[in-house]
Amino acid sequence: MLVFWRALSLILLLMPTMILQAAETEAGMEDFRAGVEAFEAGDLNAAKQRFQRAVDAGLRSPSLFYNLGVVCYQLGDYGAAESAFRSLLDGSNGALARYNLGLVALATEESAEARRWFEQASAESAPDKIRALARAQLNKLDGGSPRLARQPSIRGYLGISGGYDSNIAGLPEDTASSEGGVFLEALAAGTYERPVGTRSRLALDAAAYTREHPSDDEYDTQVLQGRLAWSETLAAGERGALVSLVKSWFGSESLETRYGIEGFYRWRECSLPVAPDQCGIALAAATVNGGSGFEAYDGQWYRARVHARKYLGPLRLDGDYSLEINDRRDLQTTSEFISVSPTHHTLEFAGRYRWRPDIVLGTTSSVRYSRYRDAHQLVSGEGESGRRTDNRLEIGLLAEKSLDSLWLVRGEWLVRDNRSSLSQYDYQRQTLIFTLEGAF
Repeated sequence: MLVFWRALSLILLLMPTMILQAAETEAGMEDFRAGVEAFEAGDLNAAKQRFQRAVDAGLRSPSLFYNLGVVCYQLGDYGAAESAFRSLLDGSNGALARYNLGLVALATEESAEARRWFEQASAESAPDKIRALARAQLNKLDGGSPRLARQPSIRGYLGISGGYDSNIAGLPEDTASSEGGVFLEALAAGTYERPVGTRSRLALDAAAYTREHPSDDEYDTQVLQGRLAWSETLAAGERGALVSLVKSWFGSESLETRYGIEGFYRWRECSLPVAPDQCGIALAAATVNGGSGFEAYDGQWYRARVHARKYLGPLRLDGDYSLEINDRRDLQTTSEFISVSPTHHTLEFAGRYRWRPDIVLGTTSSVRYSRYRDAHQLVSGEGESGRRTDNRLEIGLLAEKSLDSLWLVRGEWLVRDNRSSLSQYDYQRQTLIFTLEGAF
């Protein structure tokens, strides 16, 4: 019975979208009309085939992707339905897409994920009808369906990458190497989330990362991370806090152990210039213990970060500013003093354009200014003494293709240029990365 009512909710929203207008190819329009006729005749398989042929013919109408999602949902092909609805997230039909993604999550018994989509669809900026439907679903989760409201969720992520790095040094505060080489990377992560109230959640997640260089294992890196987080959904957004433990290795030696805390708040509507669709702030702090031979990294780490996101049709724009302060022991010997206590100011921008439902093109850029707390002092050896300040510019391009609702492939090219007041810290770096990643 519950599935029937979910399906009815989709059908009720289907008919108004049939009249949406778009610029399409003639062949695609013919298949789209045939798909609508097949749907009205009750032949869902024929409708799905026709809608998919319209996509293949180059049709990019929001109504096409919406109806394709509805038909896939009706047929129980939830992965394809999710993919179709996700293609509408970045446009003017984003609220409608989020509501239906919530229904898909309910159908696959992912109540926590469903709640997140319905909460986003119930924002004040959403159309009245969609907002009312989303709030009705939230009421069912809160009181009408206790089993779903308290059902925990488990999510996983796996990413496998390979590529070439023209500068494989692993310690950004040390002298950069001029050695290049291929590398292999792997990142695995999992999250267990349990509701603890009508709008609060606890989440436990863990992640493991490794990067290996077949030509020189001296620069290999490994990281293990565990976090316990609490979050609460509010009328205007979301707030939360977390504690974390991070352990890292450089080569075969222990590099750092971090014990950290973080608090955040995210707004759904932001009263800022250019009216971003989302914005947020996060504050974090950590105590750092360096491993044997890396005692200079002992100390504290602090970060403040603000983020904003804007949707312009199929284009998504992200902007970040972060202030990071390091208060470390620093490296001091009889022949040198090297500060590893920088203050970083970083400004980042990223753009993602959904060219096709399964293809995203993107670009990233960042500018970072760093000033080190104390002046370097070199009594002997190569290099300059004085206060170190760095200006780092990084630019990247990416292309991403979804293979299905779980897996995608991505290619990235990153260029980094670091200019320092101390010549020994000047370096350039180019990285080419190919990644296969899946979310479960």
